[in-house]
Amino acid sequence: MAESFTVPYKISLPEGIRASAVLRIRGLVPHNASRFYVNLLCSEAQDANAALHFNPRMDTSEVVFNSKKQGAWGIEERGHGVPFYRGQPFEVLLITSEDGFKVVVGDSEYHLFRHRMPLASVRLLEVGGDVQLESVRIF
Repeated sequence: MAESFTVPYKISLPEGIRASAVLRIRGLVPHNASRFYVNLLCSEAQDANAALHFNPRMDTSEVVFNSKKQGAWGIEERGHGVPFYRGQPFEVLLITSEDGFKVVVGDSEYHLFRHRMPLASVRLLEVGGDVQLESVRIF
């Protein structure tokens, strides 16, 4: 059986994150899952700015992308379709570029979320919600 991480899972990124970094997240969507999230936060504070909020929602059949600055959410973006299925494993790559976060699910590019705040401000990766987290790697 695969290793499982406690959710919410947080990993500090004291050096920030650079363009060309790859974050690989593997897990399983539980049979009763409603939604889960991956956040790239700018601090460990309770209401931290979020450079990226990636939120697959099985309950509403959508994937929402957003950012949060000074306590206010920005304009939501939605991916096309939902490439996550209850009871199924998944692999997500978040590939950072000068332009934004390229999100790859499985073997397919899913969405490009353009940066709304400096990439250098990211200090924390957080994964939570209805998900069995098996691995998080940063390359």
